[in-house]
Amino acid sequence: MRKRILGAAVLFCFIVSLTAASNMKKDAAVREVPVMEGLAAGSIRFAHSFTPESDEKTGIEKKETMIVTSAYDDDLMQEKIRTTKEIQTEETAQVSQVVQETAIEQETAIEQETAIEQETHENRWNITLTPEETELLARIVWLESQGEPVEGQQAVVEVVFNRMRSEVYPDTLYEVLSQKNPVQFCSFKNRNRANPTQKEYESIKQVLDGKTRLLRDDTMYFSTFPLTEHVEVKIGGHYFCY
Repeated sequence: MRKRILGAAVLFCFIVSLTAASNMKKDAAVREVPVMEGLAAGSIRFAHSFTPESDEKTGIEKKETMIVTSAYDDDLMQEKIRTTKEIQTEETAQVSQVVQETAIEQETAIEQETAIEQETHENRWNITLTPEETELLARIVWLESQGEPVEGQQAVVEVVFNRMRSEVYPDTLYEVLSQKNPVQFCSFKNRNRANPTQKEYESIKQVLDGKTRLLRDDTMYFSTFPLTEHVEVKIGGHYFCY
């Protein structure tokens, strides 16, 4: 009899608890979420946590829950998301502007350096050579002055360019080097036997870049002895005459 009365009392208390909990949910318009989820969201305004007794018969485990007001949760999270997006957008715009400004500054600096370099290194004959012409000239310079100092090789190149710009001689590199009357570059016939080195290519490049001015514009001859009575300079074993 006592067991029945005790059982009825427990059942009555359980029903009252369920009714109270149900009313609390309806009045507060709340929803239940796991405790850790509520904490991680950072959206808890007020809460009530409870741990129901485990039921050995049914095997129900203890589980902490937290009651959180849904309106507060949604509004706060939306505000945080909106604020975070605004901050990220502003930071991204600032970084993009800095990158763009830096790129423009670098591009401007490169253009200025290129312009200065072109202005400084433009040779006085305004001559440019194709790779094939450079190779041919390197062979002739090697044949004519392979044992000469760098200035001597550069002077040979200047003689070639002086002739290309003179009204007396042909205009093209090949025609100047192969001219037979008068003959200046007798080594032309042996051009296929030449073995130019980096020294010859570098000498040509220095003259093309406008970094040398060894001879007058009318100096047209060079040899191991003076070809005219007007000797401008002797470099190594060659006399350069006009």
